[in-house]
Amino acid sequence: MVCLGAMCAQGQWADWSNQYPYQDRRVYSHMMHRTSDGNLLLCASIHGGWTPGSGIPFEDFALATYLLKTDSSGDTLWTVRMDSIKPWSITHVVDLMDGNTLVAGTAQGSYEYCGIAGSGLPMAQVFVLKIDQAGNLLWWHQYDQPCSRILADAWESPSQEIHLLALDTQEPNIVIGHVQPNWFEHYTLDSEGNTVNVTTIQQAYHYFTSQHGAPAFDGGRYIASSVLDTVGQDHLIVQLEKLNVNGVPQSTLFVTDTSYCTPMDLITTLDSGLLMLLTPDVARSRLIHLDTVGNVLWDRTYPTGFREILALPDSTFLAVGSCGTWQTPNLSELCVTLISATGDPLWVRVYGDSLYDLGSSIARTQTGYVAYGTKDMYSGSVQPRLFLTWDTLGLLLNVPNALPRYDQLKVFPNPASDEVAIRWNERLSSRSELTVYDAQGRLVLQQFLPIGSRRASVNIGTLANGCYLVNMRIAHAEISARLMVVH
Repeated sequence: MVCLGAMCAQGQWADWSNQYPYQDRRVYSHMMHRTSDGNLLLCASIHGGWTPGSGIPFEDFALATYLLKTDSSGDTLWTVRMDSIKPWSITHVVDLMDGNTLVAGTAQGSYEYCGIAGSGLPMAQVFVLKIDQAGNLLWWHQYDQPCSRILADAWESPSQEIHLLALDTQEPNIVIGHVQPNWFEHYTLDSEGNTVNVTTIQQAYHYFTSQHGAPAFDGGRYIASSVLDTVGQDHLIVQLEKLNVNGVPQSTLFVTDTSYCTPMDLITTLDSGLLMLLTPDVARSRLIHLDTVGNVLWDRTYPTGFREILALPDSTFLAVGSCGTWQTPNLSELCVTLISATGDPLWVRVYGDSLYDLGSSIARTQTGYVAYGTKDMYSGSVQPRLFLTWDTLGLLLNVPNALPRYDQLKVFPNPASDEVAIRWNERLSSRSELTVYDAQGRLVLQQFLPIGSRRASVNIGTLANGCYLVNMRIAHAEISARLMVVH
């Protein structure tokens, strides 16, 4: 049984939301990472001047890389602008063993399109940079090659070597009739950024568009990529490849049909499996849960444009993206969806209250999550800017309470239809409050508890079927439990 229907709730659940504009420029969010010092690194790109009323978000290419670091309250610690790197996409942030941070992705290079003169458009090229926790640039490198590259994965091996896996493609300028390359390049760097080795590995299929990597439980890597099946009918399929810790291919699987075959994200799950995010367009997504040998455990589609997936300790998942469409005002907002271990959407939280907000990335916090995105990116009336939304949903994410003295709130029977008994560990030393919220975060029941009590009875006969949050405030702590109502 699905505990919560996939219902939307507005921002009343959010603890706070912060915005980060860049003066006289438009900024676009790429990804967010919680660094080893516990703060948040926001990765973005700076674009041209904003034209009021244009409604065109990023009609020009990036001017610079923009890194912004905040503390746990969203306050800015530092910002860095790097004009030398003009990113197509920032896709990987790695906490290094020496305490510093690696940022990598695909930048705009100066090479033309694979020997075809007069292209005029910049080519996608792999870049990598290293910063310390204060934002100081230690070194950077960009591999300008005579064809486009897309960074598929970045990691550090136990020997402190840095590995970059770049798939050779024709993106972003595909010429009809030109055969796609069918190799990837494996770059190995030392901790100072010096290139130790470059290995080219030939494959049977031709690479196409997005690729994403994830660590394996045995220390290796997995790479999901879309490839062109030229032996069949020239249709796209998804290839899942296993690598060892040094990037050497071990095996290859084909795990999906010819629909929805653009990988957007790939993560490992608590059952030692894989969860692959695919998308056919900005308004729909597909999740495929696989075991380590490629068997499909479940395959689900969703009417939401997911961008990133996060695995939680209770085997559920959080997905961040955008709800709605770009064509209708006020319908495209950053949204977070909780997904069960079997793929059922449990609830959706929507944030924005604005025009055309894009959700890019998500990170778990001690009591909930923080979501990152671009605000007003398709608005002609407001300058696009970065923003964070922090939400405390400790119970719904099954995060242990920080104050264990009151960590046992018992509700029985559960499920229930008419009345429930609620018990807790300690006798109340002061008058307290018991509240019940529905799946949309609305207060549906409230009653006060007398001093000295350890038990309460709550009449739930008027509540509709569904899952509810029972919350009680005791001294300086809050404890919660789930309640299922079934009449």
